[in-house]
Amino acid sequence: MKVNGIELGDLDGLAHDAETVEFPPQVHGRTVHIDADFLAYQVTAEKVDGTDDKTYEDMQHNAEVAVETLRGLAAAQHVHLHVTPSTSNKGGRYDLALLKEYQGNRIEKPKPRYLGIMREWLVKRYPGTLHQFCEADDGMASAQYAAIDRGDRNLSVIASKDKDLRMVPGLQLDWDTGQLRDTSDDFGYVELVERTTTSGTVKQLKGFGHKFFWAQMLIGDTADNISGLPAIPGYVMNFIKPTQAVTKAKAVLEDEHATDAKKEKAQKVIDERKDGLCGPATAILILDLIENAAVAFATIKGLYKRYGETTGFVHHKTGDPVPWGKAFASEGQLLWMRKHSTDPNCVLNYWRRCATQ
Repeated sequence: MKVNGIELGDLDGLAHDAETVEFPPQVHGRTVHIDADFLAYQVTAEKVDGTDDKTYEDMQHNAEVAVETLRGLAAAQHVHLHVTPSTSNKGGRYDLALLKEYQGNRIEKPKPRYLGIMREWLVKRYPGTLHQFCEADDGMASAQYAAIDRGDRNLSVIASKDKDLRMVPGLQLDWDTGQLRDTSDDFGYVELVERTTTSGTVKQLKGFGHKFFWAQMLIGDTADNISGLPAIPGYVMNFIKPTQAVTKAKAVLEDEHATDAKKEKAQKVIDERKDGLCGPATAILILDLIENAAVAFATIKGLYKRYGETTGFVHHKTGDPVPWGKAFASEGQLLWMRKHSTDPNCVLNYWRRCATQ
């Protein structure tokens, strides 16, 4: 991909050829909030064989071109860069995690040698924030929410490749296509998509708005090692994804001529349905039945309660039982992109609003 004739192959999707890109008219007062964690990593990445001849000055120049391209694609007058420094506590998420170690599946690998100084330079070169007490994602989310609350929904844009930020309502710039999008309402939507890889077809949940948050409450987030709901109760599986045996058993129970013995056997088939893994293909069957935040809260909270009271949640460090309510709260605190960036409990305020709708 080239931006103004400069090859920025590590920045997939910003533009295929900036010389032919036509930026939309600038919107006065609009700010694009840029994920500078991703940007810094991409512009400082070098070939592993050591043959890369980019200088630090080249990297700085490429970063400037990328920022200006994002500004243009977002039709923004201003930019604000958000960075998570290495000293950040990431909003306390390591301590909030109960079911799995937060980001515990990440393998330490060498980072680009100029990554740290690039992060610092970016927030000196442009208006920006080093987020010591939250993640850059939280910073972008809180800025967007603040604009929406002021009545300036059209004056804030999030630019990031991080899927987690899709749960934040408002304008989002697609890093791959340059397309600006918003949801028709804050609850948004979720859909099941298939992606072809070298190992086969992979099913994923994609979406925008708060419904995507509820999707993650079900399936978790493998990138950050967040559990989600481990399994869907068998009685729910009977409703959303009945097996042939269950379908036949239901028919027997509805048959007024069936003997008591047959009905007893049929009821046993239904009662003994095993819990189902909560992957994307199963989760979408639940999410398709949910049309608003109040139903989402009641339904998914109920599923956590059922799992906690039957199978039970376990603390990832101690092995001790975790009450279902604490497990539910922990997962929400980890996954929620915060309206108030340093407040780990702002998801609880969101849930209170859901419960009163």
